[in-house]
Amino acid sequence: MASCPACRAEVAAGTRWCGLCHTFVTNPAVGRLASPAKRLGALVLDIVIPLLAAVFLGGLVAGGGLLVFILLIAFVVWEIRLFARGTTPGKHALGMLVVKETGEPAGFGTMLLREWIGKFISGLVFSLGYLWILIDKDRQGWHDKLASTYVVEKG
Repeated sequence: MASCPACRAEVAAGTRWCGLCHTFVTNPAVGRLASPAKRLGALVLDIVIPLLAAVFLGGLVAGGGLLVFILLIAFVVWEIRLFARGTTPGKHALGMLVVKETGEPAGFGTMLLREWIGKFISGLVFSLGYLWILIDKDRQGWHDKLASTYVVEKG
């Protein structure tokens, strides 16, 4: 048996996450697993931010098509940059990061797989893939399992 470097609880050999404090055992600097409630908040923001942007941009359409186009491009570039850093607008706003099994931030390809394909699969059957986060010991949804990722709070 080993012990968690953050809370000193005993953890089984080979365990990635402490069962008590949810800290990454091999490298506590990675952070701790984000709570299901915080993840839900990020999901809501990931839906609301683009909707608010669309309403805002829709209001600007009457005044200047070029400005709307520039703002839309800027928003898409910002989202792509966030994906490349292993986060989304909602997760970024709430201080969360998507990491691989090694603790490194997920890259653009992993985020694309996780956010577009994995989340579609998670929502297919009564959103069971999202609800799985509530019962999984590592707080992984089906989209996390598909991409071999975890969502952590930035330290």
